[in-house]
Order: sequence, then structure tokens, then C-alpha cells
Amino acid sequence: MKILSQLDNPPFRVSKGDRKIINCIRARLTDIPRMTIREIALACGTAEATCTRFVRKMGFASLADFKAALAEEGAELGRYLDRGNIRNNESARETARKLLSTNMIALEKTQDIIRNETIDTCVDLLIGAQRIAFIGLGYSGIIAQDSYFKFLRIGMNCIAPRDNHTMRMIAAIMEPGDVIFAISHSGETAEILETVDIARARGLRIISLTENHPSSLRRASDVSLTYIAEETPLETGSIASKMAQFFLVDLVYTEVLKILPPSAMEKKIRTTEAVWHSKI
Repeated sequence: MKILSQLDNPPFRVSKGDRKIINCIRARLTDIPRMTIREIALACGTAEATCTRFVRKMGFASLADFKAALAEEGAELGRYLDRGNIRNNESARETARKLLSTNMIALEKTQDIIRNETIDTCVDLLIGAQRIAFIGLGYSGIIAQDSYFKFLRIGMNCIAPRDNHTMRMIAAIMEPGDVIFAISHSGETAEILETVDIARARGLRIISLTENHPSSLRRASDVSLTYIAEETPLETGSIASKMAQFFLVDLVYTEVLKILPPSAMEKKIRTTEAVWHSKI
């Protein structure tokens, strides 16, 4: 796993000293690889021994190895220019390159935090459910609709209500063991949380798909799929976040398809043919 992804979700208990080092690395990413351990400790406001322990917690044998890996990652990130560097007078191809780079890093960072056990649990819940409801509003509603069509085409009993009233009604009549697949970038969408509350009271299982930070929806879920694609207020519904959402749903879908009998693939072929013939 890459260093910056680990800093977002450290695989160890973070001390006060560790937190200072993490904040310093984020603020001085390109400087750290050129600094001595004394300089790093002074910049972080910690002891040199604390820095050494942090490096080992991160899985590196020495500070030199850590700095080399950080330098390589910093150089890689330098290629992924963000939207703030887009200029009014640049060409469309140049803007396209920057947007592509932003999307690429969102997918790469999301891939870094994927856990096999999380995907396996999602698959087990979906295959074991009699009915699945994909819910989301706004841009997340687009992902919910796409997910619904994807799983419907392999014969799974699913639905994707488009408004919050229908979401609540569906949650109220589904049976224990059925699944609500709730999608919300922030994890704080009030209507989604209200539907999840109804579903939990009914004994339904909750799978959530959110950005990788603590949220009410994640806390209310049996299992949470998370991605890294931070948005500014001006970038709500950015392609990077939607791509990360599509990516995770497609991963779960592929894993489900691996387990289902061959008839699932046959259904996908038949639905494809049915739609194709309707265009002729």
C-alpha cells in the first residue's frame, strides 16, 4: 500500500507524535525525502526516536527506505495535477490530461484501500438476499440506477427507487435478510439515513458506499465500501468520485458473477440480446 493511502487510514494505533508526523508529511511531502532525521523531528515537533518508530510502524526497515518510497510517490503525484491548476487559456487536450490524471489517482488510491474481507462480505450479503434495493439521491442516484440495471441483468431481484418516499416504503416492506445498498458521497444525506433507520428496524442488512471518512451512514452499515476521491464544494459530483463509485460496484458485481451459477451469465447474454434486438 502506498504511503499517502496509509496516512489516510493508518494500519496501527496513532499516537499524538504519529499524528504530528502525519500532518508534517502531508504539508511537506516534497521536502521530507531531502531532510535528515533531525530536521524531520524538528519540523514535526517530535523526538527523533518517535520518527524512527513511525517509519517502522509504516512497514519500512529504515528511514532511508521510507524517504525513497515517499520521494517516488511524490514524483508520481506531481504528474496528477489537480483542477486548481486548470487555466482558462489552456487547450482542451491539456485540460483533458489534467482531468484524466485526477481520475487515475482517485482509482489508484481507492484500489489501495480495498480489503478482500470487505468485498467478500458484500458478496455474501447480496447473494443471500431475496431482494436488494439500491438507493441514492442526486449524483449518487445515478450510481444506484446503474447498479440496479447491472445486477438485474444477471437475474437478481433488485429495485432502485428514485425518490425518498418510495425508498422509505420499500424499506418498510422488505424482509429481514434483504439488503439496502445505500450510496452517498458524504454519508450524511438525511433522506438516505432515514431510510436506513427504517431498514435496520426491519432487520435488513445495510451495505454503504461512501467517501473514505467517518460518517453516519458508515456507522449504520453492516459493511461499508469506501473510496478516495475528495471533492471541494465546487466539484460536487465530480467524475473522479463517480468513477470510484462505479469501480467499486463493478468489483462487487464481478465477484458476485464469479460465484453465481452459469445461468447468471446466460441471463446477462439474453438481456443483452433482448435490448439489442429492440434497437433493430
